[in-house]
Amino acid sequence: MITARDIMSKRVITLESDVPASDIAKLMDKNKVSSIIVTKDNKPYGIISERDMVSKVVAQNKRPAEIRTTELMSSPLVVVSPLTPAEEVAEKMILNKIRRIVVSDDKQALGIVTVTDFIKHLHSMLASEEEYNKNLYKDLIEDWEYWAS
Repeated sequence: MITARDIMSKRVITLESDVPASDIAKLMDKNKVSSIIVTKDNKPYGIISERDMVSKVVAQNKRPAEIRTTELMSSPLVVVSPLTPAEEVAEKMILNKIRRIVVSDDKQALGIVTVTDFIKHLHSMLASEEEYNKNLYKDLIEDWEYWAS
């Protein structure tokens, strides 16, 4: 069974304090991530994505220095445990219409599962299935050659 732990991105950037959007954008850029998890007492509390920056700052023509973490973040978070089956993670993302879901052990954020992580997982499944099929056909041909001779 494939779990959240198997497909999550382990690179998690968190932010505990209330800072301006301009600082959040710099932090995202510096770390090459598309989202930041907002924590409260080290526990996941909210999330800020690039999309939040665009829709809540740029699209509304607001000044990034004046918009704070609490105004940007999406909360409450949808959180799963590391052992949550991948199918259940996908269902929660679809039901909640979200592109990211935080993986947590109830103490801290351990990772994040994004739509991109699912695409990577799907790609690896298809690639391994293709390799399996190649090996199966190869074995069948070898068996046929053996029994046909």
